[in-house]
Amino acid sequence: LLEMILLEAQMLELKANPKRLARGVVIEAKISKDRGPVSTLLIQNGTLRLNDNIIVGSYYGKIRAMFDDHARAIAAAGVSLPVEVLGISGVPRAGELFFALEDEKVARDLALRRHEKERQEQIKTVKRISLEDLHAQIQEGKIKDLKLIIKADVQGSLGAIKETLNKLNVSEIKLDVIHEAVGNINSSDVILAVASNALILGFNVI
Repeated sequence: LLEMILLEAQMLELKANPKRLARGVVIEAKISKDRGPVSTLLIQNGTLRLNDNIIVGSYYGKIRAMFDDHARAIAAAGVSLPVEVLGISGVPRAGELFFALEDEKVARDLALRRHEKERQEQIKTVKRISLEDLHAQIQEGKIKDLKLIIKADVQGSLGAIKETLNKLNVSEIKLDVIHEAVGNINSSDVILAVASNALILGFNVI
């Protein structure tokens, strides 16, 4: 396999410049309990070095540590080498491209702009409907399962609400309580509701 790859690279005249700033692709990324965000990168061009500023997707950072495929600490990595790096501000998606930049401020500003653009796109994709629209969709049979998130001021109210919902005899739709808790409605509840297309019910909370 390696010989065929080398032959194809020679026939296609695939070349790289080791003297330029590195660019490549993310193979995988994860959160390590003791090291924080850890990303495995494959360098496609240039040379990646310690303390290089890097941007990948909506994240940025400075390479604080770098390890080869034998977990040995290295100071630089060239073309076609996979390396594990520390210092990126988050966990990028596999397949995203990374670029090394000379200026840390440029990398940070570009990452922030990308993050804001992603946030705006996510807001655009969230379709908000009123209770009247929801009722109409249920009547038309478009919604068969209604997922609920219930928040209440005290545990007793929470139990009473859930018990009342369970006793409802509704043939048109199935009620599914995916989360219940005591306390005010927070951003985590909203994120869960958006991700699961659920409705938030709040009793005596804000």
